[in-house]
Amino acid sequence: MPAKQRSLDDVLRIAEDVLRTNRVEHVFVGGVTVLAFGIPRTTTDVDVIAVIEARQIPKIVAGFQRFGFFASGQDLHDALVEGGHVTIHDTRSTYRIDLVPASTAAHRETLKGKRRIVWRHRRLPLAAPEQTDALGIYVRQKKKLNFRAMRDFARRHGVTRELNDLEQRARNLS
Repeated sequence: MPAKQRSLDDVLRIAEDVLRTNRVEHVFVGGVTVLAFGIPRTTTDVDVIAVIEARQIPKIVAGFQRFGFFASGQDLHDALVEGGHVTIHDTRSTYRIDLVPASTAAHRETLKGKRRIVWRHRRLPLAAPEQTDALGIYVRQKKKLNFRAMRDFARRHGVTRELNDLEQRARNLS
């Protein structure tokens, strides 16, 4: 019997578990963050920025491999040295993890500004709303958004001020 197909939530949980277990400072960015802040979006990857030291690579790779992901120690090392990213493919779904070693000032700023948000019963380190592409989505999808649901979500997760800031920035663009 083939293994059960993994969901995006499963891939996110595994990425969080592997990085947290290996004491890797990290922050989720991109589509997952936009989804967590309540803006509908389709994504096929989990983007994460992480502070990785070369000595941690074997354990990180082994952690992902233990869950059935295709992860390469050489690729992760190359990403660390060259300032790129490594794609970690899930063998049980079409999802992937794009892991970016923190190598720029923007990466460090995103890590510094991360928020711990409870999403789908897990407390996750997510990029702050102002550091996501949420503003562009907000502006383009404004007529389709459920603002009451967004405000309720923001209140429940302690990010009302950030939502208000996002709305103000969107008004300034109009």
